[in-house]
Amino acid sequence: MNVREVSLVFICILARVDAKQPNIVFILADDLGWNDVGYHGSEIRTPHVDRLSAQGVRLEGYYVQPLCTPSRNQLMTGRYQIHTGLQHQIIWPCQPYCVPLDERLLPQILRDAGYNTHMVGKWHLGMFQRDCLPTRRGFQSFFGYLTGSEDYYTHHRCYFISPLNITRCALDLRDGEDVTTRYTGRYSTELFTQRAADIIHQHTPDKPLFLYLALQAVHGPMQVPERYVTPYSFIKDKLRREYAGMVSVMDEAVGNVSKALQDAGLWNNTVLVFSTGTVI
Repeated sequence: MNVREVSLVFICILARVDAKQPNIVFILADDLGWNDVGYHGSEIRTPHVDRLSAQGVRLEGYYVQPLCTPSRNQLMTGRYQIHTGLQHQIIWPCQPYCVPLDERLLPQILRDAGYNTHMVGKWHLGMFQRDCLPTRRGFQSFFGYLTGSEDYYTHHRCYFISPLNITRCALDLRDGEDVTTRYTGRYSTELFTQRAADIIHQHTPDKPLFLYLALQAVHGPMQVPERYVTPYSFIKDKLRREYAGMVSVMDEAVGNVSKALQDAGLWNNTVLVFSTGTVI
């Protein structure tokens, strides 16, 4: 099953007339390795993802792209990236490009089908003009960042500009289309998960919910609260220990979103999809 087929599955769900339209929650990890989940035999503990795997359907023949932008483009458009001009690389912050504006994205289709559409986390599909932003491409709300990666705590991203031989840093955390400074110091995985849970709890049942939670985890830089690293003291390599801790926070996020759905009474009518956006 490829990314296009996943989008088609969503569209087929909408065509059902014999049942209430299900809520759709799509949790997308970033740079998660195939062997870095518990049910694949990893030393990293992922009990919440393991539970979903045991109780749900594994798409073991489902592939993503090795780079962020092409993979997310496929998910949002349902089209292989060569058809949208995004097959070469990621979209860099200064690059004047985004997913072509004549492409209808998944949230636009779901919104037109009656869904409330919300996005939390990483966009990375272009931002050089306002029409490229998530809130102009079908999402009714957006809380997250537009570039490819950033500091998990300060939410700043620094880039070296080689022609000028200088480094520039900027804050990239937005609530809607506006930059917000309220969350400096909050670890992004926990911050984004809390916002996702808030959206779930505030959702009213008059319309179905589409929530796209695109986590920063476990993309670099290697940053994680120490309490998540401590259980992996048996791992000798420092970076691997930190990575394991980051995976644990990601897994906890999956558990917290699942619990929010259950507490809000939405669990039994929700299609929950967990995937990675890229594989390392």
